[in-house]
Amino acid sequence: MTKKAQTILLAIIGVVTVLVIVVVGVGIWAVRSMVSNADMDPTSAAKTMDDVRARFGQVKPVFDVRPGSVTMLRMPPDTRPPGELKTLHILRWDVHEERLTRVELPFWTIRMRNSTLDVMSDGSVSPGGGAGLKTSTKISVDDIERFGSTLLVDGDLPDGGHLVIWSE
Repeated sequence: MTKKAQTILLAIIGVVTVLVIVVVGVGIWAVRSMVSNADMDPTSAAKTMDDVRARFGQVKPVFDVRPGSVTMLRMPPDTRPPGELKTLHILRWDVHEERLTRVELPFWTIRMRNSTLDVMSDGSVSPGGGAGLKTSTKISVDDIERFGSTLLVDGDLPDGGHLVIWSE
């Protein structure tokens, strides 16, 4: 290998190394900017979650999350509300560590993936009323967007914690 070829090869390796470092750094920064953890007492955590619920009035969540299954409690509307969803918000209360984790996920990242979620559909929310039987169904990002700004999940976790997810 000539001296010139070695120099070009080392330059290419150097540029690739710098690019990898930059991409990893930006990825770490992006994730850290979306996730925040705060130590707090159970009363403060409950108030934070109550404040979120108050934004949506008496609306029941779209999904009921239980160990091993996700059940859709409300069917998506036929049309989308005006405007575009910007953020998917997640609050998770860890009862053992007394920590509230807040995740602010830009909705474009969810649209980019554009996959479906397997859920159970409660027969009682079907347009015809149904017999109350649960059936398996898939819900897409577009279906979630048709709900607009709403409470998606509000439920207890098996470890005693609590999870609240909403879109805006």
